[in-house]
Amino acid sequence: MSQAGQMVKHSTIYAIGNISRQLVGFIMLPVYTHYLTPADYGVIGLLIFLVSLFEIVLGGHMFQAVPKFYHQQETKAEKNSVVTTALLVTSFFSLIACLAMATASEQLAAIVFGDKQYSIYIVIFAALILTHALEQYGLTYLRIIKKPWTYFNFSMVKLALQLGLNILTIVILDWGLMGLALSSLISSVIIAITLCSYTVYKTGAKFNQEIARNVLRFSWPLWISGLIGLYIGSSNRYFIRIFSSLDDVGLFELAAKFGSIVSILIWLPFSQYWQTERFAIAKTEDPYPAYSLAFRLIAGLLLIAGIGISIFVDLVVSVMSAPEFHSAAGAVPFLVIAGIFQCLTIFNNFSFMYQDRTLEVTKNNTATAIVVTVFYFILIPSLGFIGASIAFAGASAFQYIYALHSGNRIYPLKINQRPIAIAFFVFFSAVLLDKTILGEIDFSFYTLAFKVGIVATSSAATIAILANKTEIAFIANTLKSRISNRR
Repeated sequence: MSQAGQMVKHSTIYAIGNISRQLVGFIMLPVYTHYLTPADYGVIGLLIFLVSLFEIVLGGHMFQAVPKFYHQQETKAEKNSVVTTALLVTSFFSLIACLAMATASEQLAAIVFGDKQYSIYIVIFAALILTHALEQYGLTYLRIIKKPWTYFNFSMVKLALQLGLNILTIVILDWGLMGLALSSLISSVIIAITLCSYTVYKTGAKFNQEIARNVLRFSWPLWISGLIGLYIGSSNRYFIRIFSSLDDVGLFELAAKFGSIVSILIWLPFSQYWQTERFAIAKTEDPYPAYSLAFRLIAGLLLIAGIGISIFVDLVVSVMSAPEFHSAAGAVPFLVIAGIFQCLTIFNNFSFMYQDRTLEVTKNNTATAIVVTVFYFILIPSLGFIGASIAFAGASAFQYIYALHSGNRIYPLKINQRPIAIAFFVFFSAVLLDKTILGEIDFSFYTLAFKVGIVATSSAATIAILANKTEIAFIANTLKSRISNRR
């Protein structure tokens, strides 16, 4: 259980850091929905999609390659050269992407929004391509050298910056959408410069051509796969605008914010530990118990958190947002399911990473993109943003099954899938029971007690399904020991 203990400890610290960095969007949600319209929220969603598109096409990101090649090097100097080489290459490509997006701002505004007046926002968000790259490399380096508390400190600083700037520009100065754009840019610039300076100070600025070639060779299929993955997960905003309305884009964006909580709170901190450790575990004599433990641990946490969010989201949205945003809650359970399947797909993609078969990830994403496009054309015209969320969930399930099947032929992780299938059935049953029995939103004692009961019962069932006998005994003995000590 020492592996699980370290996993939980580091992941918890990363979780707190990630929560703080993402917390602004939720703390400011009542303010955003008061000062911004659903259409404004839709504009933000499409701007984020544009930034992500240019980041992937021209950004040259190598985040997944850095831990792999870092652990392959023998000396500290060689390890440091992996970090700085990847940082320099990505900075060059990200600058090109930033300039390209800013230069084409008017044309992009006309295509994406149908109105050139949004070009100034495209220019502002274009700068985030470079600052995000610098920021992410700094955070990746902190994870590799296992500095979770330093990671946490940087996250808290960014939280303070974003909150302060959002309150200043949106509430006090009443700049609306422009205030949100400027506050995002300023906070990202400050953190990016600080993190980049810290990384270069620790590693030096040595560029290694051989490492650059190896990393690029490893990463190029992932760039293509990332582009396709962006299409799968974010093109729905554009389809919704074409087949429905900009208001529906805003409702979907709000639903996606709640749907992403599972990934942010559970998967992201876990992956920041797992991405750097899985290659080291693979070198051990028998890595399969560790693979199984990690998979069941993260799957259980994702499902339990997903159940809680799906059951209580209608109440939370009704409290935190204006009435015109309340219907967004209907899409959240589908987006939660999509997020869980995507996270578990990334876990299984290790089979391809370890065997240097990253092109298989691209093949998977290509097949999924075809499936999701068909779903979008069928469901969005009739069901709007709800149809988009259903399409995304269905395509994500297909993607997971594809990755599992392909990975087992290349490097099987030997993880029993039957418990996870049963656990998903528990998830669906819990959400269906809640939506069927409870009608309109209310905060009565009966409603709250019923929801708590569903979450508690389904969570206990999920733990019992996914944990083996030894782990259940360990959990029971630990709880018993703590209760005895308190007495």
